[in-house]
Amino acid sequence: MTGPEKAALDPAALRNAVTDQPASTAGAWAGGAASVEGFLRRVVADLDRMPALRVHHAEFGNYGSGYASYIDVFVTRRDGSACRSANGWTEVEGLPLALCRLAPVAVLFTPGSQSSGPDGAGSRGLPQLSLVADDAPPGWAAEYRQIRQVLDRHDLGLLDARLLGLPLMRGLQVDTVLGDPPYTVFDAWFHWAD
Repeated sequence: MTGPEKAALDPAALRNAVTDQPASTAGAWAGGAASVEGFLRRVVADLDRMPALRVHHAEFGNYGSGYASYIDVFVTRRDGSACRSANGWTEVEGLPLALCRLAPVAVLFTPGSQSSGPDGAGSRGLPQLSLVADDAPPGWAAEYRQIRQVLDRHDLGLLDARLLGLPLMRGLQVDTVLGDPPYTVFDAWFHWAD
């Protein structure tokens, strides 16, 4: 088990995570919420400099309300080959990624799409345990490697579905609109309360 995996399963860290308290005192997490936010903005900027990918969207604003324990990032191919426009709508295919605000961990999801249209209309998915990508998704191997390199450079551990699917310790509850009990390790680290 890697360091990030051990940390993600640490009982004290999980108790902090479900109450939206930092579960790490290392690096940016030692400086509080503003320090973490600045660090994650630098990670997103680094993701946007990848050779084959660009950041299409990064949600730092908690979806406009409530609190999200993660930054929702959507990366797509830099060459524009994953974008399609028709009838005033644009659909972008890419890889969703969640960067945790509570500890130096992240999760990558299977390819998805986001759409946008007239007057700000649009749609995008929310993080779900069932969509976690443990390996490079088909057709995205080189891009997956680039994402891993950026996360490694910033000492962010990429968690897998096996670990994230483990049940949360008895007695811990998660205030989230993303899932229902019984809660999992995923819910502790990646939750949104509106």
